[in-house]
Amino acid sequence: MTHNTLQLSGTNTECNDEFAVDLGEEDMEDEPKPLDHYIREGLKQLYQEQLLCDTIIVAGGEQFPCHRMLLAAINPYFRAMFSSSFRESRDGEVLLKDMDPAVVQMVVNYYYTEEIALMPEMAQDLFVAASRLQILPLLESCSRFLLEQLSLENCLGIYELGYAHSDPALFQQAKNLVTLHFKNLSAEDKTFPNLNPSTVISIISLDSLVVSSELAVYRAVWRWVTAQGTNRFSFLGQLLAHVRLPLLTQEELSMVQSEATCYRDLRLRWKRLNRQERLQQCGGLRRGMYTTCIVCVDLFNMEGPELKTKDFQVAYFDPQRGTWEKLPLLKCLYCARCVAVGDKLYVTGGVHTDDTYSDTLHEYCPLRGRWTQLPSMSVARASHGFLACDQKLFAVGGWCRYEDYLDTAESFDLSEKFWTPIARLPFSLSHFASVALKKRLYLIGGVTDTVGSWYASRKVLIYEISTDLWSQVLLDNECYWSGAVAMNNGIYVVGGYFRSRGRHHNERWPDSGNLHCTRKCFFLREDGKVDKNIYIPKLPIELAGAAVVRWKHRIYVLGGENTYLYNDLEGENEEEYYNTVYYWEPGATKWTLCQDRLPFTSWGLSGFGCTTMKFPQKPILELFRKTSVALTAIDVGTP
Repeated sequence: MTHNTLQLSGTNTECNDEFAVDLGEEDMEDEPKPLDHYIREGLKQLYQEQLLCDTIIVAGGEQFPCHRMLLAAINPYFRAMFSSSFRESRDGEVLLKDMDPAVVQMVVNYYYTEEIALMPEMAQDLFVAASRLQILPLLESCSRFLLEQLSLENCLGIYELGYAHSDPALFQQAKNLVTLHFKNLSAEDKTFPNLNPSTVISIISLDSLVVSSELAVYRAVWRWVTAQGTNRFSFLGQLLAHVRLPLLTQEELSMVQSEATCYRDLRLRWKRLNRQERLQQCGGLRRGMYTTCIVCVDLFNMEGPELKTKDFQVAYFDPQRGTWEKLPLLKCLYCARCVAVGDKLYVTGGVHTDDTYSDTLHEYCPLRGRWTQLPSMSVARASHGFLACDQKLFAVGGWCRYEDYLDTAESFDLSEKFWTPIARLPFSLSHFASVALKKRLYLIGGVTDTVGSWYASRKVLIYEISTDLWSQVLLDNECYWSGAVAMNNGIYVVGGYFRSRGRHHNERWPDSGNLHCTRKCFFLREDGKVDKNIYIPKLPIELAGAAVVRWKHRIYVLGGENTYLYNDLEGENEEEYYNTVYYWEPGATKWTLCQDRLPFTSWGLSGFGCTTMKFPQKPILELFRKTSVALTAIDVGTP
């Protein structure tokens, strides 16, 4: 061995390498295998030769001799059984009722070999067996396999598995398909009538069902109940308790009433309900009863480019129908900000026509059809950031008087209805783009006066909600009055004013002459840094101060302005406003101009508030417009 060691450390590299390889191969051949290898192989051989088996698993009349030590070592189900005074521990026989012998054979083979051949026709039964016997590695393998096989054809069955066996991954993925296609699945799929009653109740209780009418849920209940004649009639009352009967229209109620007369044991209960009572009685709308629209606030009916007018317009745009609808007027403001949480719209801050600044917070509920004033902010703000995250509203930065920038920030708890200060911004800031992404707030660019004069920021400020801390990331350019939306795990930044190489001078905003309106768009990662690998086409025109919102998988750009110098000697500005609407879908090579324009104006607008929001569809809204008679319950078995 000493001689070998000396040769390995010699200078003949080629010979030494060859010798080292040969020596390594010999060592590998002679190296003893670990003890668990012998245990595994030994148990497999004992099982194959049926030696020393001391327990028998019985299923469907078939017997499977096993070793209780192995069964007890692998899972707690058998460990508890064999280490107690149960009959199985004394008799050495385990009876597995309601379990297919073919599935038991696969489980026993898995115990001894760690191998399993998963097939679609057996995977669900094997999943149930693994869950029942608490074989966690096998359960995980079956769960992954079923997720890979998930489709519209089997989603109901997999939903029932995930629900019954508390598998969150299976349940959530299958639920997405079930809720999206509930109407067709409940009416046509052969699996639906065979679901357990508890599974049916769990499905029809979901707010996320994509149904435009509650009649689809009512029909689903009747299909399930009548699938076995009168055997399931005892479940009818329990199921109908989860149908939101006050959401049925007058035409639908007539259909239900005519059907109910065919059953002597059914009695309809009616009550006159107003808006609030109807909402409380039904417990809320289904997901499919809403339409996602783009809401704009402070859309002024301008007769010129001047912003100060008497009317404050609020309207929403439905991109699918290409129509604008008015909402009730709010107190006249401009540079106010808005955000939506579910089906409620919140508007805060802004400037009144008498140049006073607002600290108010208003909530609009479409079902009630009116504005409600909530507790005011601690300070008045305009051109600020207004964002929503985790049932809280966040008002950050902005300004409260001419060139008086703010570094304060506060949050409003929607459940408790009060404002709380949060950490101050690193510096005062206004006219920035802002988004919320994964429990962080992002402020991009903006204008500030921290050095005594106005200038544009070159930073992204990131607020970590959980720690109440701000951090800063540098951008390539100074910018302000851009728009931004969160999508695809990042942030799309659109348009704005950017730093140029010009040397113009403006007396009102000393540094503004070095900025120009741009067509540029870029993408920020979660860390706030620019990702130049993400392609975004340039805007068709130079735009700043536009409303930029995400609608489904599109980015919409509404209105905007372009301020540019037309007199180099005097440094005078000319402003152009737009009433155009563009959209872009990731993957497209250019922006699309919509035929629809901003309403109430032919001059164009910039700096107005904009967000996307869920609006109840018109048949639903009509139910809430006035007090009317509604069906509140169907009693079963009542004379």
